[in-house]
Amino acid sequence: MQAKRNPTIKDVAKAANLSVTTVSFVLNGKGDAIPEATKEQVYSAVERLNYCPNYTARSLVTQKTNMIGIIVPEITNSFFAELVHRLQNGFSAQGYDIILCDNEETVEKDLRYINLLAGRNVDGIILAPSGASLLPENTVKIQNALRSLSMPVLFLDRYFGDFAPHVSVDNCTSAYSVTDYLLQKGHKKIGVVTGAMRLNSSFNRLKGVRKRLAEDGIQLPDANIYEGQYDIATGERAAEKFMQTDVTAIFAFSDMQAYGIYKKLKEHGKRVPDDVSVVGFDDNVYSVLLDKPLTTMRQPMEKLAADAVRSMLRMIRKEPYEKPTKSAAELIERESVKKLP
Repeated sequence: MQAKRNPTIKDVAKAANLSVTTVSFVLNGKGDAIPEATKEQVYSAVERLNYCPNYTARSLVTQKTNMIGIIVPEITNSFFAELVHRLQNGFSAQGYDIILCDNEETVEKDLRYINLLAGRNVDGIILAPSGASLLPENTVKIQNALRSLSMPVLFLDRYFGDFAPHVSVDNCTSAYSVTDYLLQKGHKKIGVVTGAMRLNSSFNRLKGVRKRLAEDGIQLPDANIYEGQYDIATGERAAEKFMQTDVTAIFAFSDMQAYGIYKKLKEHGKRVPDDVSVVGFDDNVYSVLLDKPLTTMRQPMEKLAADAVRSMLRMIRKEPYEKPTKSAAELIERESVKKLP
C-alpha cells in the first residue's frame, strides 16, 4: 500500500484559495496586515488537511527554525513555571515556539541541554543556570560551551556577571523594601532565609537587607542568617534554628521557604504572626490560601517575560541591544506580619 503524501503549503494555499505567500505569512506569524477573515481561511484549510509544517526543510531555506531553547532549574518551582508559561505566550505571539529543558540544578544537564539545543539549531537560548553551574569551576565550563555557539544567549533571573545580556528583578531594592517594612512594624531582630549565596538573587537580596538595617545602625548577625535552597525543607530547618533565638520576624527569600517555616512553627505550637512574623518572596498562588495569608514580594513576572522576549528577538534580528531596566518586586501586605508595640 502506497504511503499517503503529507500535505504541503501549496495544498493549503489551494484549499484556501489564496497565494502561497499569504499562507506563509499567516503561518509564520507575519500576518499583522492580513485581514482576520483571510487568516481564518488559512487556519480552516490547515485543519481540514491536517497540515504540519516541515520545519527542517523550512530552516534549510531560511536559516531559521523559529525555535527558542529555554533552560531553567526545577520546572516544578512555581516561579519558573509561571515565567516559562509567559515566555511561551510571548514568543508564540511573534511566531516562535519553545523547547523547554529542566537542568534540575545540575551542571551536567546545563551542558547537555546547551549542546542539544545547539544541535537543534534553535534561533536563541534563554538560560537560567543551575546553582551548580554558578560554582567557579563550573562557570568556566558553561562559559566555554556558550562561547562556541552561533546563536544569541540571554540569561534569565540568574547570570554570570556581564558575560552575556541578562534579565532579572532588582533584588537588592526589593529586599531593602521588605526590611524597611519590617522595621516600620517594629521588628529589629530579623531572621533571614536565603537560597545558595552563589545565586545573584540571594546575594543581592541579602545585600538589600543589610543596607537598610545599616541605615538604622543595626547589624545582621551571622546567627540570624540561614542559607539553603528555595524550597520547603530549607524553611523547616531555618524555623528550627530561629526558634532557638529571639528573632521576631523571618524574611524568607522564597514563598516555598515561607511554607516550610509555617509548617514547622505550627508543629511547635507557634502561631504566625502572634509569635513570629513571616514575609516571603515571589507571591506564589498558594500564599493567599494559608491560614494567615502570607505577606510577600510579588515578582514582576509580566515584565520579566516581556523583557526577555523583546531582548531575545532584538538579538536574533541583530538589532542594537537595549538593556532592560530592572524593576523591584511589589510588596503585597496580607496577615503574616504583626506590628510590635
